[in-house]
Amino acid sequence: MKKILLTAILALSLIVLAACNGGNQAAENIYDHLETSVELEEEFHEAQSELVEIEQQEHELYNEMIEVNMDELDEIEGTVNEALELLEERRQLMEQEMDSIDAAKEEFDQVEQYVEDLDEEAQPAANEMVEKMDERYEAFVSLYDAYMQSLDYDQELYEMLLDEELESETLDEQVDLVNNSYDEITEAQEAFNQRTSEFNDMKRDFYDAVELEVEFVE
Repeated sequence: MKKILLTAILALSLIVLAACNGGNQAAENIYDHLETSVELEEEFHEAQSELVEIEQQEHELYNEMIEVNMDELDEIEGTVNEALELLEERRQLMEQEMDSIDAAKEEFDQVEQYVEDLDEEAQPAANEMVEKMDERYEAFVSLYDAYMQSLDYDQELYEMLLDEELESETLDEQVDLVNNSYDEITEAQEAFNQRTSEFNDMKRDFYDAVELEVEFVE
């Protein structure tokens, strides 16, 4: 049985500047880029919501297909084609997510130019935050790669179901490939969520270190 893959990605925390304390322009410049980066990830999270819904629809179609006997594969062509269309929607949404993450990372990278202007006591917190964001970005790239590979395996699986001469052993082998790829996605997703949680904590630590008055919005 092919597993269902439902994604649940943690979001970056939004932080609202409550009051400017003056004399800390570098910290305020960093704040601006950090929170703009969060806003640029909105499209990423919107795509995530759509992705979860489409995965559920596609899984239901798969259950319909897999219940058909091997000698009745000619009866599911319409269902297979519908599943392939949903798969392409997932591919587009994942590319949309990658574009959003790229844009957010590009915005975030602009904070580095202000780190040296911070008080020496605050610079370690800023550098740790930057390092963690780099780790988070790399974690998402790994997730993206694993997800796109799984889409290829899914597509191969669906196209196999259009072959009336398909053997059950070949189908089982492909299902194993799909399920193993989903295991890799789960592992990559957990790593991304962990990096996101750690980054959120480090961002709070940074704002504490620069004594910038902010309000945390979950």
